[in-house]
Amino acid sequence: MLITLKSLNQKAKILLLSGVVLIVVAVLFLVFSKSAKPAHKHPEKAEVFDDGLRIVFKPNSPGLEIVKSTVIGGGGEFVSLEAPARLIASTSPSVSNGSRIILFESAELNDLYVGYIHAKNKLHRSNKNLSRIKDMFVHRVATEKDLVESETDSGNDAAELAEFEGKLRAQGLNPSELSKAGSLKAWIITDVPESQISTLKKGKKVKVVFASFPDEEFIGTAEAIGDNVDPLTRTAKMRIIVVNDKYRLKPGMFGVVKFPEQTGGDSVVLPYTAIVTVEGKNYVFVEEKPLTFKRREVVLGISTKERVNIIEGLTPGEKVAIQGSILLKGLSFGF
Repeated sequence: MLITLKSLNQKAKILLLSGVVLIVVAVLFLVFSKSAKPAHKHPEKAEVFDDGLRIVFKPNSPGLEIVKSTVIGGGGEFVSLEAPARLIASTSPSVSNGSRIILFESAELNDLYVGYIHAKNKLHRSNKNLSRIKDMFVHRVATEKDLVESETDSGNDAAELAEFEGKLRAQGLNPSELSKAGSLKAWIITDVPESQISTLKKGKKVKVVFASFPDEEFIGTAEAIGDNVDPLTRTAKMRIIVVNDKYRLKPGMFGVVKFPEQTGGDSVVLPYTAIVTVEGKNYVFVEEKPLTFKRREVVLGISTKERVNIIEGLTPGEKVAIQGSILLKGLSFGF
């Protein structure tokens, strides 16, 4: 009986010792496993240098995954400009006497043109009267008061004529050319970007497709570019003249003007999403080396809603950010 109790105490001691050893081993394993686990790295913000001119990302910078770059140019790309247009006026034979008349897309334009004709006639009459009064004044038949009144009338009539002409020109029309135009003529007005005015010279041939004749292309000629640039849209009005065969084209019709392709060969064409605009200036972000972007001002050429031709500021072969430009803009300009 004593031997049995002694042997049980011995086994209990061994079990107890084994349990302590297991606990110690488990604790040491947990400690070492925690210390061996790599520490979690917090995202590092991109750094901005030279007053926003240069942006340097870290490999784990927030937003870096949305910034995509591509090598530009050298692919013979081009941008073909298309612009919405409307037929604003056309010549037509008069129903009453067969003479040529001009039809306008709106009563307001018609009133402006009629006012211009009346003002032109008034100025002609007042100028003739002024010449007569001057001759009479020289021969002491008219007084100085008569001369002053006649000069005033002539000046007022000239100002009135200029007012009507200015309003017509603001709509893209030249009243003096309207009055001289022959039959079968129609005038189309379209808005072209300010940056493209220099390439769209007078006399350039264009194609026009009207919604009423979707399967037919009319050949037009760029006649003139408006005198004003809209400060909001940064566009100028271009007037295009087409031959109105059989008088099929009617004032008020809408269409699309297709301008000749202006770029090709080694041109630089970018998605419009690559461009950011600040205070009227256009910029892109060039990836000079991995994770390093530099802001650069560019001059835009012909553009559509999707793509734009760059005429100054970039060289074929450079790498430019085409996605994530809004993020780069915020970092560069601080907003």
